[in-house]
Amino acid sequence: MKKINCLLCTIILLSLSSASVLADVTASTPTNLIQKIASATSYTSTSQSSAQNVNVIQNTTSKVIDGKKLRKTVEQDAKTFGLLVNEAALARESGVASTNKQMVQIGGPKNLYEGREDLEPTLDTIVYDTGLMTLTKEGGHYNDDSSNTIFDTTSGAQQARVKVYVDFKRKVLWGDVESRITLSGASQMTNTYTGGSAAITSLPVDKELIHTVSGSTKLALDRTATPSLNGDAEPYAYLKNTNNFLNSLLDANGDIASYNPTFADDDMADMVKNVAHGTDGDGNVLVQARFTTTGSGTPGKSVASFEASNAASCGSSCSASEQNTFKDSVVRYSATVETTATKYKAE
Repeated sequence: MKKINCLLCTIILLSLSSASVLADVTASTPTNLIQKIASATSYTSTSQSSAQNVNVIQNTTSKVIDGKKLRKTVEQDAKTFGLLVNEAALARESGVASTNKQMVQIGGPKNLYEGREDLEPTLDTIVYDTGLMTLTKEGGHYNDDSSNTIFDTTSGAQQARVKVYVDFKRKVLWGDVESRITLSGASQMTNTYTGGSAAITSLPVDKELIHTVSGSTKLALDRTATPSLNGDAEPYAYLKNTNNFLNSLLDANGDIASYNPTFADDDMADMVKNVAHGTDGDGNVLVQARFTTTGSGTPGKSVASFEASNAASCGSSCSASEQNTFKDSVVRYSATVETTATKYKAE
């Protein structure tokens, strides 16, 4: 059944429509590429990088959004580049609702640049770079990590960088996430996780990239192997949250995020064990990134987060009681920034 799950899910992802990029929901995929950079941005390979290789760039903007102007810009870009308009995402970003319905295109020729791991930016490519961000611990629905502490609480101990390349001419985007994770009483783990390219089919662009860093090997889990409860493969991710710009094991109400309904029990149990730092847990950290921009040249918004749980593994299936314990145990560090659109310049 898991093999069938892999085949079905591969057709969707990034960021990011998990049911389809057009639907803007990311369903679980076997590669869990970011498993999305949001409806399905297939970010793919992993490699380590040294601290010296990272530039601190962080271009931020505090420009007030003019919803009507933003909507006009998106509609113009959609027409120029031959893209659909995702009305739900546009209403969320602009604050201006519309009675228009998103047109959904079925089939059509495959984008030749989709799913590539060898794409290079061109002079038409727009770059969004958060620079190295310091992640801070979130409260609200998340555990305060005061007991059975998972993360090092020193300021600056948790850092991440999200870099995204957007090419509207080729209708594709790709990027990478650098994570610098420090667990309590441990040395820092530094990884750069790079995703394959994802097709851009609608505006606003909204993609996710999700992967796991092992607490024991300090490297990203294998995204090419079939997930299993007792293996070391990347587990299937939750479905993308289309109502909120949120990448988390929990939804905006503090409930456990939804999983592919056909395999929800298996996928949830595998993920719980993956991030659990309690009894029989794998002791890993889930690294999540999400990026959105409304169109060419407009500012982008990126969020990066680390999540883990101080609960125990619940075995092959999580009971209602174990699910409640898990959702109350999730610890989250995150940072969200707006970045300016910068034209790529050949080096």
